[in-house]
Amino acid sequence: MISDKELFEKVEEAVRAVLNTEEGEIKKESMFKADLDAESIDYLDISYEIEQRTGLELDFTEALEYITDRKGSDITDISVQDVLDYMKYALEKKDGGST
Repeated sequence: MISDKELFEKVEEAVRAVLNTEEGEIKKESMFKADLDAESIDYLDISYEIEQRTGLELDFTEALEYITDRKGSDITDISVQDVLDYMKYALEKKDGGST
């Protein structure tokens, strides 16, 4: 299974490719809207780029449900860490893990 460090690097690459950010600008605590100026349309492109780099197909609806279940339905922004948490969950689910 992919390490947390490798997963972050792949997500960071994907986000940088879409949002044209500088290396080192993206941190786990970075918020997509507030810190990275992402717009709604960017999420699909970011999802696609993550899929290309990890081979994991991201279900955007499932990801949003997972994040809102954990943070509450009134959230207005998500962090890079939220995406990483969902991806770890999805990878475990895909691998048949029962954690």
